Amino acid sequence: MEAPPQGVNSKQEAIEYYVKTLQRVLGNEKDAQMCIYDASWDTHFGFCCDIDHETSQKLACLPGILSVKPDEDFSSVKKDYRLSSVQSGSTLLFPLGNTKHWLVRMDKPGIGVVTKAQMVDYYVQILTKVLGNEKDAQMCIYHVSWQFNFGFCCELDEQSARNLAGVPGVTSVEADKSYDLENKDYAGNDIQNSKDLSVSAEASQITPTKTKKLFCDWLSFYNLRKP
Repeated sequence: MEAPPQGVNSKQEAIEYYVKTLQRVLGNEKDAQMCIYDASWDTHFGFCCDIDHETSQKLACLPGILSVKPDEDFSSVKKDYRLSSVQSGSTLLFPLGNTKHWLVRMDKPGIGVVTKAQMVDYYVQILTKVLGNEKDAQMCIYHVSWQFNFGFCCELDEQSARNLAGVPGVTSVEADKSYDLENKDYAGNDIQNSKDLSVSAEASQITPTKTKKLFCDWLSFYNLRKP
């Protein structure tokens, strides 16, 4: 997290500040208190909490939150909130090793999207509808097509890919089999109907909600990957 506002000078005041921050996405102060299990306040600012993935995405969008990532060091008594502990890449958004590379085919955008920069921004906004954070979406996209066949490639977990398949304007989401190649197939000749992913998304809604241990750190790790 960013440094707390002036007037937060003790550990107790810092924890209260963290609780109020988490309360904004949980809606209840006691729930926020129960979820936080570690905090840092003297040199590096941040806290660890036990919440589900959807709530973590909402938390990442709040002012003052600069990163939310899985707490890979959950069993450790002493957490590492240092700058050097924050790595770039999608492993901060999803559990380590849980992402895949996806090729996303799109309908032609509406009037007003004519340049590559505008097209990239359009794709980012589409992905933001799933991830909840524009900078997260920027970071996940690693390739775009914008002149003839429309679409982009991104790195996501399977659940996010299923959700993306149901967004208006998205015609298909499938594994990027040519990840190491510069020339991607956006023509749709071998298109995989996105309904398969959409159906899986609907089925996943009835499964029990699982929580994850998350580490909320104060350093921004967002960087837009260049194709």
